[in-house]
Amino acid sequence: MDSIRGSALLQFDQLLAEHGALQRDFLAPLQIGLDVVGNYGKTLPYISLVQLFEGSAHALSLPRFGLELALLQGTTLVGPLRYLAASAPTVGHALVAVIRYMRHYSPAIQFRLEHRAGQALLYFDNGLPNSEQTPQVVEKSVMGARLLIGELRGTPLRPRAVTFRHRALGETAGYLRYFDCPVLFEQSHNCLVMAADVLQEACVRHDASLHAIVRHYLEDQAVPCDSLRARVERKVQMLLPSQRCTLEQVALALDLNSRTLQRRLASEGIDFEDYLDGLRRRQAQQMLRSTGLTVGQIASELGYRRTTSFCRAHLRWFDMTPLEHRRQYGDPMIANS
Repeated sequence: MDSIRGSALLQFDQLLAEHGALQRDFLAPLQIGLDVVGNYGKTLPYISLVQLFEGSAHALSLPRFGLELALLQGTTLVGPLRYLAASAPTVGHALVAVIRYMRHYSPAIQFRLEHRAGQALLYFDNGLPNSEQTPQVVEKSVMGARLLIGELRGTPLRPRAVTFRHRALGETAGYLRYFDCPVLFEQSHNCLVMAADVLQEACVRHDASLHAIVRHYLEDQAVPCDSLRARVERKVQMLLPSQRCTLEQVALALDLNSRTLQRRLASEGIDFEDYLDGLRRRQAQQMLRSTGLTVGQIASELGYRRTTSFCRAHLRWFDMTPLEHRRQYGDPMIANS
């Protein structure tokens, strides 16, 4: 069962207290311990969080419970992910990095970033079969994303629009106070729509060294594997976005001499440069077919300093441009969203 960090419940007790309620009365029926509340190091089942929010909204007669909690919290993206986002060079880089490592906060949460027609669209989903019937956690998550972007750029984000799959919880006009933009309901996606140039804005607390350290930490939190190939792949994944993915850097990350690593790879029939090229090829194919990331964002994630360099490599791999690849083989649900 998918879980979520206890930090998702930061300020939960405060919101209940403001409405004359005690959090233990809401936690006990769902067997959520008091020690979990606000604790990044503890987890709870994601479905329990959903049930908790829906039950709280009903019991308190507070239809916008999720939005109120999001405003109290600011953002629940605490711990490594918050530092990863804040230290990124731009808002766009921060969002791509957070999406990539969101599994460390909750495997249930699925954000997707798309760049289209002068707009940046940040989609949210949680994989629940009836998410339209669990609007509190959806509204809280979309508001949390808006607040995070504001924190990254140092000024509040005024979206162009917000869309939700579910019906409005009360008068639709009331949502203007929360999002400061048009909010549409019963749409095909939960989505935060903003100007495309927001992604190019610099993060006010950019720190290249810290960003690399946090990426390294998050990669090391993955399930360990004794296979040399698997260990190399993890380090390559970590180093690619920093554009420092060489045999020497991978060896350093593995605490090996570069010649030793080269020799051990060769004993398994692996040439590092060919392996790196093949990994980039597979990831380019996956991202072009299954995500809405721009060609530039994909190039950056794969460690290319220039988009044109990625395009040349892609032409060599597939005998077509990245955009032609996406048109021919891309997921139509993404392409037409």
